[in-house]
Amino acid sequence: MCGIGAFQIVKGECDPAKVARVLLRLLESRGKDASGCAWHEADGTYVCKNNVSGKVFAKQLQRNIGTTGIVHTRWATQGSPKKEQNNHPIDANGVIGVHNGHCSNDNGLLGMCEDYTRKGEVDSEAIFALIAHGPKGMKLRDRLAEVRGSAALLWLRSYDKQQQLHAARLTSSPLWFGQTALGSVVFASTEAILKETAKRCDLQFAYTHEMQQGTYVRVKDGVLSEMQTVKLPAPTYIPKHDYTKTSTYYSSPYSAPKAQRTDKQRDEQFGLFDVEPLEYADTYDYALEQWEHDMDEISDEQLRDSLDRQFRMGRYGDRF
Repeated sequence: MCGIGAFQIVKGECDPAKVARVLLRLLESRGKDASGCAWHEADGTYVCKNNVSGKVFAKQLQRNIGTTGIVHTRWATQGSPKKEQNNHPIDANGVIGVHNGHCSNDNGLLGMCEDYTRKGEVDSEAIFALIAHGPKGMKLRDRLAEVRGSAALLWLRSYDKQQQLHAARLTSSPLWFGQTALGSVVFASTEAILKETAKRCDLQFAYTHEMQQGTYVRVKDGVLSEMQTVKLPAPTYIPKHDYTKTSTYYSSPYSAPKAQRTDKQRDEQFGLFDVEPLEYADTYDYALEQWEHDMDEISDEQLRDSLDRQFRMGRYGDRF
């Protein structure tokens, strides 16, 4: 179980950095071993992540980010979060993505990729590598059908000047999105987190929608420019985990992460190009923001307990 979210904010309807911070804080209930965010800017796509909880990372995230982005909170299973390449968003040299679920045939998927070398141990990397580097002539829907396991996916293309947002739900792992009348779109793992994000960001959804299994969506300029069904992956065994226990990887004193911009020439050599650190909101007062936007007086622990109760009651469908 991990938490994933995304946003595309249009016409200045809301501060995208605030949406990212709220999503990170709420999605922490689904994993706190590592957190990250990626977003489009006019000069490229930026990735920032750290092996800390969503609440901590939200305070590290800079105040100004692009209007289209993805976020992730990780419950580590395969691959230590102490290694940056295992944490999300994952940069597969052209596609940057976040994944909730499990992929049991990651080695097989990587074997289908052309001119790509694995960077980490996490199974999710193989899915985004296949999207970016799969066999020529193989359609996206056919690439997704090769995944064995469960998956809800959100991704960006590194060099996409149109700054589009991509989403797919394959099997099991839940994924919801909502859209406002102006066109702003927000994705989150569950309905409860999606609606709480809208409330805290003063967004009014015209509708919300649970993505069905075997669905792909592409969003451009606040318009759902494409929605299609994809072939469902073959069923496979999904390992069970005790989510009441802290992962053995969870440790650690932390330092503020450095934002990295994808660079095509170096990505072709399977590396990232470091840029000077942007200004971080290290002293950002989330409690003050919470008060200013008239949020309910509820602690993080109470919120997680509330969401857990709703999940157990079946109110918001598949928890994992």
